[in-house]
Amino acid sequence: MKMKIWSLQVMFGTSREKEIQQVPALSFLQHWNYVFPNSITAVLCTMGQLAEAANAFYNMSLAHEITVDAGFKIEKHEPPKESLENCIKKTMHQAFWDLLRSSLESEPVDYEPVLRLLAEVKQSLNDLVLPNQKTLQKLIDNSLDLEVARTELDETGHICLEAYLEQVINLMKQFCAPVRDKEVEALRSIDNPVDAFQHAFALLEKMHMDLANFTIAHIRPYIRQQAVTYERTKFTEFLEAQQAVGVDGLLRTRNWIREAYQQLNPEETPVGSQNQTTTSDTHSESSSTSKGADELMGVSHPAPIQPTPNNILREAYLILLTRSTTNDWPETVIMDQQRIHGLGTQLSLIVKLSSLILVVCNYVAMNAARIFPNTSSVRLDSSMMLDLKNSLCRSAVIALTAGQTDASDDESDTADQIILAVEHWANRVMKNRNHGQSYTSTTADKGCVSFILPIPLVESLREQINEVLNNSHPVHALMHKRAIGFLRLALSSQPPESIPMPAGFGVLCDFTQQSLAHARAANTGPPVMATGVSGQLLPSGHLLSDCGRPASDCCTGTSVSSTDTENFSLSHLASRLLPLLALNRHVFGPWYAEIIQSLLEPKRTSDASYESSNCTASSEPKQANEDTTFHMST
Repeated sequence: MKMKIWSLQVMFGTSREKEIQQVPALSFLQHWNYVFPNSITAVLCTMGQLAEAANAFYNMSLAHEITVDAGFKIEKHEPPKESLENCIKKTMHQAFWDLLRSSLESEPVDYEPVLRLLAEVKQSLNDLVLPNQKTLQKLIDNSLDLEVARTELDETGHICLEAYLEQVINLMKQFCAPVRDKEVEALRSIDNPVDAFQHAFALLEKMHMDLANFTIAHIRPYIRQQAVTYERTKFTEFLEAQQAVGVDGLLRTRNWIREAYQQLNPEETPVGSQNQTTTSDTHSESSSTSKGADELMGVSHPAPIQPTPNNILREAYLILLTRSTTNDWPETVIMDQQRIHGLGTQLSLIVKLSSLILVVCNYVAMNAARIFPNTSSVRLDSSMMLDLKNSLCRSAVIALTAGQTDASDDESDTADQIILAVEHWANRVMKNRNHGQSYTSTTADKGCVSFILPIPLVESLREQINEVLNNSHPVHALMHKRAIGFLRLALSSQPPESIPMPAGFGVLCDFTQQSLAHARAANTGPPVMATGVSGQLLPSGHLLSDCGRPASDCCTGTSVSSTDTENFSLSHLASRLLPLLALNRHVFGPWYAEIIQSLLEPKRTSDASYESSNCTASSEPKQANEDTTFHMST
């Protein structure tokens, strides 16, 4: 009977639909500035208009969270222990139960609070039942008939609270999820009926949460099927509500796409424009620095990216990976702000780690004679350098993920750990050489490090490490450029079937695969999904992992102790980013197309006038492709 009731809740929904919708998936105050920006402070609007816009935004965000987050669930809001809210909440709850106890202990006994208590319990139980479940509703009415209770009070002057408690426990046992059976049964062991009802109320609240989350989990596939249409409809309502009070609901989105367009067309950027953000300046500095690094390393520059619609939108998405949360985020991506910012942090760690390995290994190779001054020339073969790279990976991963609260301390600790890793490696090299053995990375580092780098080398190496950590080293700019290029290919409307891993990131592939293989062999935990978005949103067959296998194979693995090495994989990053952006593009494509068209229309008009004036005609029509058309699949 209980399982049947539980299944019916999923098929037909619950009468607590309104309450479920009121659970905040996103902080209302946090995103209020995106519903009505500061620019409308002088605009008069009604509370109904405010509520209409906020409600549309909230419903859209709730559906979006259910769609993209496989682990999304509704949780009880618990204020901080020392907060005023928590203090008031505890005081009011305690006052309610103290009043009930005092009414039962008074002479004569006041049973009015008891009747109100039974009414609250009855309403809570009815909220667990579907509107069409008449039999269950009748069962609740018969078990907790308030008219019978009042008649009993009038005739005898007494209400048997223990008898009603037994009825409540029996009903809860029928309606609860199997996981709550023991908690419900434990209510029978509480002697004081007031305390038992107090615990029953807390358990009923958990049952409502269980039902809501169980329903969400089972309707998630349907919500995903309807996500694009629903989010687009709600966003339209959101824009209409803002338009009613004279607000441009796409102001930040227009500025964001214009920023991407101006990056592809620097000559068209207005002089003295105030719309340029810190991201643009950082991008320009990074581009100039990486260009210098490219020239030093003999790397040729690719052809400039044409400002086609697809390219503009792709560059706009890439801008978000380096955007701070303090900047204004576009209205169309605010629901994914934390996710995209987290992926941007992951990208920064990947670039820093790969840059550190390249810089340190290059420094060691260039200064081998100074590192081993009292010995004959030490030949650093491939096995030695591979061991150094793996040692640096382990040390840098721990250092970069250990803590990110105090930047100065983290920077110093990271440099110290990397230098110590180099000294350990040099110690192994010297031990193998002194014993006349071929080099092996399994040589134990027993005790303290007996080989210490000369102070001048340490200071020089520390300076270069700090430059990488501060994002000012040319190699860091170059690696960032390569990583963005990899993601740019992955985000193309027609990506190649296999995307080669950029040079310099291969060592991360080896380290990641070794760590995951070791974790799987040790059975340290269950598989961890790379993303909560349904797989049909991710183009299959287009993206390969670092090691050449499909990205889906590498995106499911186990965590390695406290350090998730998958976070240092570019393919893992791309596999998490692609579904988010694919859904965003599906939902907001029509608005993106309109904004981009308004940016390109003046240029196209100018080009058409130029061609007409020169009377140039071509016998072959232009082929429609990604560079000339803007396709937004819905």
